[in-house]
Amino acid sequence: MPAPRNSNQRNQQLHPGVYRRRRIVLLILVALILWAVISGVAAVVGMVSSWFGGGPSATPSQTIAEGQPCAVGAVRVDAMVGNADGTEAESFPTGKNPSIWFRITNVGEVACTFDAGPAVQFYTIKSGSDLVWDSHNCSRADLQSQVLTLEPGTPVESPPSPWLRVRSSSSGCGPEQTPVGAGAYTLVASVNGVISDTNQFLIN
Repeated sequence: MPAPRNSNQRNQQLHPGVYRRRRIVLLILVALILWAVISGVAAVVGMVSSWFGGGPSATPSQTIAEGQPCAVGAVRVDAMVGNADGTEAESFPTGKNPSIWFRITNVGEVACTFDAGPAVQFYTIKSGSDLVWDSHNCSRADLQSQVLTLEPGTPVESPPSPWLRVRSSSSGCGPEQTPVGAGAYTLVASVNGVISDTNQFLIN
């Protein structure tokens, strides 16, 4: 009776193609394991980074050549309230009208151009959530653009104009409109799409 063949003898008799297929399957399995390990490490690193305030770096701000139109975010607008001579004030006695104007500042690093003309200037005055006066209601015929060159860090102010203590409406914004009473009001200026913070003032 012939002796049984051992496992080494059986492997030696396998076709070479079988070994090639086994090697390919083994390589695929190794590659999948490595991919899973790398993906897991990347996920853990990203999670830990987010815990500690990390993450992708901020997109660099837009840069321009000197004398070009100001980049988005390079111009700050401040709403100003005060007297007719351009001095700021926070409260106004009975019979005295507040004057309103704006200040624009190039907060970028190079001189740039910016349209700040009357055609793109707007003001709104509120009392709480109540919209009291809106310069969109004023006559805007013949208002024009005015492109300025803004030097970095050098504020430019518009001429003050009086607010006549009235509500504006679709019929206008002048002295013929309904008067308003004493109270706290807020002013917001918008110049060429750049909107200021609110400036609060009181009228008696």
